Amino acid sequence: MEEMFSNSEKERLTELIKKVQDKNDELEKHRKKIELQNEKSRQRTIELFGKMIDLKKAKKIISIQNEELEKKNEEINRKRAALENTYVKFRKRTIELFGKMVDLRKAYNIINNQKKEIENQRKQLHELNTSKDKFFSIIAHDLKNPIAGFLGLTEVMAQDMNSFTDQEKQEFIELIYKSSKQLHSLLENLLQWSRAQTGRLSYKPRRLNMHALFQENFSLIHANAEVKQIVVEEKVDNDLEVWADVDMVNTILRNLLTNAIKFSNNDSRITVYTEIEGDKVIVSVKDEGIGISDEDLDKLFKIGYNKSKVGTANEEGTGLGLILCKEFAKRNGGDVMVDSKLGVGSIFSFSLPRAQQGGEENE
Repeated sequence: MEEMFSNSEKERLTELIKKVQDKNDELEKHRKKIELQNEKSRQRTIELFGKMIDLKKAKKIISIQNEELEKKNEEINRKRAALENTYVKFRKRTIELFGKMVDLRKAYNIINNQKKEIENQRKQLHELNTSKDKFFSIIAHDLKNPIAGFLGLTEVMAQDMNSFTDQEKQEFIELIYKSSKQLHSLLENLLQWSRAQTGRLSYKPRRLNMHALFQENFSLIHANAEVKQIVVEEKVDNDLEVWADVDMVNTILRNLLTNAIKFSNNDSRITVYTEIEGDKVIVSVKDEGIGISDEDLDKLFKIGYNKSKVGTANEEGTGLGLILCKEFAKRNGGDVMVDSKLGVGSIFSFSLPRAQQGGEENE
């Protein structure tokens, strides 16, 4: 066998076998390399396939989550809408409740004010009832005295008229006249006061000349002043005019002049004067009489407290004169004021609206 190949051929064959062997080794290495690459590619493919599967799962999961999220968003929107609706209702309810609270407070305040007003009216009614009782008590007393005088005098005269001298009869007649005059004054004042309280006293204001009114009223009480030798001085502007009811002004002026004479001392002076303050005329009657204490001043215009006092010459009154003056002055838009000092004298003033230019005819 060895003789079939020469050495050179053996060497070439060996070399060729070696090359084949090397080539096989190289191919084996390449195959392994390819197999390794294939394995890597396979692993990569598997990984990619796995990732694709995971991605699909992820997409599906995300899709499911998106659907759930949309559902949750819808639920949230529904709840938000319901909450907003509830909030609107709550806000309206709160406003309504607040309004009711405000109304309740208003109602509470109104009720409190009404309670206070009712309480004030109750007190006023109590005072009026008390005043009424005292008033009727005084009226009864003032009516009783002259009527009792009538009864006593007429009884004596009726029993034995012929036994009295002419002078005694004259004295009886004078006493009867004095009692009659007092009774008439009381009834007249009482009638005027009752008419004023019930609204039945007519009020007809017009232009009045104060100088003319003073002269008219002074003529009625002039004799009383002369008896006590009292000088009445007038300081009233001839052209001064007021806007008032003539009967009420005459009652005020006559009462104040009568009181001034009643409480003035003999041989004294009474002054009547006027002042203008804005749209008001102030008429004052000043005397130099006995004056009024501070305690009596506070009760001067209160029914039931202002009991008539005896004058300096034992003149008697009704106790209603000044109350009527106050009532009539207020009815004409004015008032009555008093400034007095015990033992020195008094100033009684009343205010009336001043007549405007170009009004109705004078009194």
